[in-house]
Amino acid sequence: MKRSTKYFAPFFLVLFTIIIATACGGRTSSSSSSGSSDLADNGEVKFTLDGAQWVSGPPGHPEMKFEEEAITDGKTMVRIEGFAADGSHIALTVFDTSGVDVGTYPITGQGMSGFYKKDFLEGDGYVTNGMDDNPGSITITKLTDNEVEGTFQFAIRSAGDAEKISQITNGSFNLSFTKI
Repeated sequence: MKRSTKYFAPFFLVLFTIIIATACGGRTSSSSSSGSSDLADNGEVKFTLDGAQWVSGPPGHPEMKFEEEAITDGKTMVRIEGFAADGSHIALTVFDTSGVDVGTYPITGQGMSGFYKKDFLEGDGYVTNGMDDNPGSITITKLTDNEVEGTFQFAIRSAGDAEKISQITNGSFNLSFTKI
């Protein structure tokens, strides 16, 4: 008898996410005070990719019930993630050894990164890493203990084909923090 692999991919994705979140000190989900498994909407991430609008969808990735999330170490790093109803995912990392605050950070700076994946469970990854001439940036316009807001725009290249370049424009985020 042949086993169906239909349910294994989501299981391994959840397992991987739990391992990463545990290693980073973050969390993978939240629940309301009533004990429900419904996730709170932590905000919104949106951008335009090669002319097409992308908006994170509360509560995020529908199969895994991920939510939009921003995490920080409170000093040198802010990480922003968003999931859309179509299974796509974006992650941004702002890193500065002298400290992250309100301001504009070039995407080519050390530790900075942007990542987009069309299908969270499959390939099709796009990255900013390795694009030294990328004129893009991430701008933080508001940074408190509880939330982060800002904008972003940059070029991304296919992880499988360095010649395939796409543009992310009109990006914005307004998210609540999960501290690590």
